[in-house]
Amino acid sequence: MDFAQLRRQHIAWNISQNPTSITIHRTEKRKKGGGHEEKEFTLPPNTVRIFIARSQIPQTVSVLAGTKQTDKIYSLLADEHADIQAGPNVTDRFEALGETFEVVSVQPQVVQGVTVGYQADLERVK
Repeated sequence: MDFAQLRRQHIAWNISQNPTSITIHRTEKRKKGGGHEEKEFTLPPNTVRIFIARSQIPQTVSVLAGTKQTDKIYSLLADEHADIQAGPNVTDRFEALGETFEVVSVQPQVVQGVTVGYQADLERVK
């Protein structure tokens, strides 16, 4: 039995139980000369499943230009073809369920050395 293919089927079934189509807006920071340049672009739509992973009280975070209210109770499940990233040089944001989400971290789901999907932690930004 091919366990990687079986796990892909499980992920596809799970997504199909409550699918959400998202369009990711990515901001990448790249080195340019002696500084950095930010490039923004929009990726093709993906069908994912957004779910509540844990309960947490919303937090108010102080940022350079003021404050923002966030909570990190949501996660996302995507298939192996999804292009979802998180890191110090890339920010993925999308709107779904009437909210704006930012990808905080991405964990590849690996079976027998093959990536079969991705799970991402999300931050709901108000």
